[in-house]
Amino acid sequence: MFKLSNETKIGLLAVAAIALGIWGFKFLKGINVLTASQTFYIKYTNVEQLRPSSPVFISGLQVGMVKDIFVDPEDDKSIVTVINIDRGIEIPKNAIATIVSASIMGGKAIDLEIPKPCSGDDCAQSGDYLKGQTKSFFESVIGNPEELDVYTERLKISLTAIYDSIADPRDPQGFGRTLISLQHALTNVAIMTSKINDFLDASSAGMTATAINTAEITNAIRESNASIKAILDNMSTVTAQLKDASLDQSGQKAAVLIDSLTVSVSAMRSTLDATQSVMTKLDTLTTGLAQGEGSMGLLLNDPEFYHNLVRTTRHLHLLLQDLRLNPKRYNTVKLKVFGKNKTKDYAPPLEDPAYQLLVDSLESDYSRKVKQ
Repeated sequence: MFKLSNETKIGLLAVAAIALGIWGFKFLKGINVLTASQTFYIKYTNVEQLRPSSPVFISGLQVGMVKDIFVDPEDDKSIVTVINIDRGIEIPKNAIATIVSASIMGGKAIDLEIPKPCSGDDCAQSGDYLKGQTKSFFESVIGNPEELDVYTERLKISLTAIYDSIADPRDPQGFGRTLISLQHALTNVAIMTSKINDFLDASSAGMTATAINTAEITNAIRESNASIKAILDNMSTVTAQLKDASLDQSGQKAAVLIDSLTVSVSAMRSTLDATQSVMTKLDTLTTGLAQGEGSMGLLLNDPEFYHNLVRTTRHLHLLLQDLRLNPKRYNTVKLKVFGKNKTKDYAPPLEDPAYQLLVDSLESDYSRKVKQ
């Protein structure tokens, strides 16, 4: 089976990326290199902010785009616009290229107005100049202003007919009947308001008498203020004398002291109970650890855990030693693009003093184990 190398794949990817970039650049400039097209030139006195790559339409169908825009070197007041039209579309010589507003957002486009189909010599050839004109935004959206007057007159007649139909009081569904009903309702409201005024005038005499009676009651209460004040003063004096007597104060103080002692004894008993519970749990935990119960007990009583820890420490020591002797093995990143990268094989550091210290430590541990 045929297999591509990494270098070939990278080369093909680079070529595809360059080709895609060139096509996108040309397309943004209004040139579609994948489609054959024909070129036409148009002169304008004002291009209305038309830009390269703007679309070109025929009856709403896009048939090309603007390729370039530049000032006419022979006439500084004219702007030459270059457009590309798809092959196979015949453009008559009397076609008019009109600059219109493509959308409300302000984009511009060219609309080719073709009076009638062409054939033979009547068709424009690639490289010919076409007639150009511009349309304002109002004309692009609404159309010919003269044709708008016809629609305005029709709308006026329609609105007048609708108004007459709605305002007719004989129409039960019309607005005129509603206005008449509203007028009757306002008349009824005015009559009701008049009756309420008459009722208030008739009731004013009774309300005046009620106000007079209320004033007399208020005066009587005001005259009795001195007697009420004397009664309140006597009650205050009796209350002060009872307070000065200080009855049963000693008994109350003794009761408060006894309650405080009871609370203190209860708090001490709770503290002792909690302390005894904690000591019991701590004793149970210590016993379990000594007997090897649970993960912590196994770690404390398992000699294999100690030997594994020593072995891991020695391996870490060797790793740090290799990092010290060969730092480039760890601080560089090598990418394989072309060819192969070969790294040096691991060489034991037999001549390194740190390695000799490690060997002496291992021999010392072995001798100690044999003596035991």
